[in-house]
Amino acid sequence: MSAEQPDVVDPTRIVPADFVFPGTEQLDPREVFAGPGYQAPRQRTEPAAVAALVCAVLSLIPGPGLLALGLGILALRRLRNSYDTGHGQAWFSVVVGAAATIGWLWLWWIVAQTT
Repeated sequence: MSAEQPDVVDPTRIVPADFVFPGTEQLDPREVFAGPGYQAPRQRTEPAAVAALVCAVLSLIPGPGLLALGLGILALRRLRNSYDTGHGQAWFSVVVGAAATIGWLWLWWIVAQTT
């Protein structure tokens, strides 16, 4: 028999040292494993989606509707590659922002035609 040990797989070294499971890049292990048992991590909402929603609510004023449309599209692009929440807020902002912008432009066109 040879004195060499056969290749034994160390269970702690199955993955590289810097490996992170997809979707857990922003998790704090102290938050997840601090309590009794497994604690589900808090969901993170995309900040651009929240800002777009605020602008969509304020779209009764001329201007924020266009900003809501732009921020909603930005939020949807950022949400495409992340595990964050806010898809509904972003889509609502895109629809309301586009409708408000078209409505204000139509209203200004009507006023311009009558004067």
